[in-house]
Amino acid sequence: MRCILCILLGFSLSSSAEPVDVDSIVYYQMLLLKSKMDINPIIWQDTKEGYTRNRTVRVCNMVLDSLGKIDTETLVEQNYPLLDSLILSVNEKAEYQIEQQISKNYQFNYFYSSSSRP
Repeated sequence: MRCILCILLGFSLSSSAEPVDVDSIVYYQMLLLKSKMDINPIIWQDTKEGYTRNRTVRVCNMVLDSLGKIDTETLVEQNYPLLDSLILSVNEKAEYQIEQQISKNYQFNYFYSSSSRP
């Protein structure tokens, strides 16, 4: 039993890696989010989803540009709530209902003198 425990402990210690820096985690997460938002062709269309996708990509670019200049914790505190709300609004997929005009089943007689014009 001790032999198995020593082997498992040895494997766990040998396979453990160096702790990852927070900057690299934020960097890869911003790149992933930017690529997910930028891949959809609706980004260049004048729709609500297109505007929010463009704004999300712009915020990701701002975070990536200021990653080495500003402390990472302040970047996360300032931009993650905004990015979270933008992602939720992109994924909302709200369908707009188009209102159609009521079609008239009659014709108006413009040549009749006593009728009033609509």
